[in-house]
Amino acid sequence: GNRGPDPFPQRKDVSSIKGEGLGHGEKPDWLTFKATITFLKKEKQGDEGAWYTACARSEDPCRNMFKATQTSDGNWHCDKCQQTYETCVRRYIFSGTVADDTCTSWVSVFNEQAEALFNGEPTAKADYLYEQLINGDGRDLYDSTFMKATYTDWIIKCKVKQEMVGDEQRIKTSVVSVAPIDYVVESRNLLTSLCAQ
Repeated sequence: GNRGPDPFPQRKDVSSIKGEGLGHGEKPDWLTFKATITFLKKEKQGDEGAWYTACARSEDPCRNMFKATQTSDGNWHCDKCQQTYETCVRRYIFSGTVADDTCTSWVSVFNEQAEALFNGEPTAKADYLYEQLINGDGRDLYDSTFMKATYTDWIIKCKVKQEMVGDEQRIKTSVVSVAPIDYVVESRNLLTSLCAQ
């Protein structure tokens, strides 16, 4: 399960997630498909954006990944490193739907993949969008950042595994990498595939 997309001959389609019963084994399953982002859930209940607050510590053990909770004095405490910092880092976490010509599926999207979907723009980083929102003039930028990524095509690699949600087992599909489509290479791969049949 490396993070890069699988080569063209090993690609599957979105319907493989359910059709092949992926995620039901002891270990997670991995698949790569070409799909369109059809929806990104940019609103979270009780929060101002599609992110969580992470530890400000950029080196091990936290690497800006573990949740930080605001304390009564306005600082941020990390349970992982047991340290308190004046600031936190906001990291994307949201769900969305992907579709190809076989079906649609819900996926979870995390920070690095979200930033790639947003074309790596500095104005699309979670901290920047948060600052704009609390300054009162960032709603249009926030909405348009998500809107621009919708109905775009990508080569997407996902991890599929069972998780407990409450007391219910669910299959969770998480995006681990997204790559823009190189249409010249894609066309060549399709032609090679067709000629081999």
